[in-house]
Amino acid sequence: MKKIIASIAFAFMMIILPTKVNASSYIMHTVKSGETLNSISKDYQVNYDQLSRLNAGAELNAGNLIKIRPIGGGKSIQIYLNDQFVSSDQAPYMERGRTFVPIRFIAEAIGVTEIKWDEISEEAILIKEGVTLRLPLRKATAFIGEESYTLDAPINIYNGRTFVPVRFVSEVFDVDVKWDEATASVKLYTKDYTPVKEPEMLLSPARSSAYSEEDLYWLSRLVHAEAEAEPFEGKLAVANCVINRKKSKDFPNTIKGVIFDTNWGVQYTPVANGKIYNNPSEESIRAARMALEGQNNVGECLYFLNPKKSTNNWIIKNRTFYRRIGNHDFYL
Repeated sequence: MKKIIASIAFAFMMIILPTKVNASSYIMHTVKSGETLNSISKDYQVNYDQLSRLNAGAELNAGNLIKIRPIGGGKSIQIYLNDQFVSSDQAPYMERGRTFVPIRFIAEAIGVTEIKWDEISEEAILIKEGVTLRLPLRKATAFIGEESYTLDAPINIYNGRTFVPVRFVSEVFDVDVKWDEATASVKLYTKDYTPVKEPEMLLSPARSSAYSEEDLYWLSRLVHAEAEAEPFEGKLAVANCVINRKKSKDFPNTIKGVIFDTNWGVQYTPVANGKIYNNPSEESIRAARMALEGQNNVGECLYFLNPKKSTNNWIIKNRTFYRRIGNHDFYL
């Protein structure tokens, strides 16, 4: 029977509205028939009560994914393409030592020209430069052309997205993959890549990853209050401005001190209007954590503002403009 490519079904599964990003990436497990939380906890040597709390409300049906534990240090796995951080609205996860990412995210990042969904066989189809990759849902098998390949873990649905193994998909389309254990980063390199030397194009070298829970608590709240509607890169930039102030001799030497600094008047509007006390989104927490772990996309910037809303011209007149991200302008 002739296969029907159903774009509507694909849109439902893979282009739904973004949901919140997990604060960290997890080791996951695909449930097999007959498995229970008790048997899974023994297989992975994790505490049953912790496993139960981590998966509260999750259905233990065969084929479903459940969380085993956060990856080391409670980090989020980060993806880089040619040394540029690539943000996704869903954090990657790991299963059986393989990193899985949303299919549309990785396909667009590596330049796949055509993405389809076959409704009958329930498989995603990626096409680029004459190479056709078929990825059947909930199967640990992939097809390059007509040749089959066994995967270490099945393609699956997680948080409303179809997740696929990033290394396998990337290498099929001639993209090199490297795993950085220290930073929990997947680094993708196209064959024609040469390093970019412009400083604003690269993330700054990692700073010390030592930070307290209080630092993350207050920084994530400031990021959320100031940049809730901004893209992830904008949230990361706001977090780095606060951290840069902490490092500067002209500002307090703690994250909380910087946020609540009143030496020259209240520095951040959310402190004045009380929004600093609102609970942050998981994406804001992730941005704050990344900044605290050394990922910097605004150099030594100390100031930011929304030029359409700001009534204070001091920054514009007295500081050096660095770059614009979303609705915010960042200044040194």
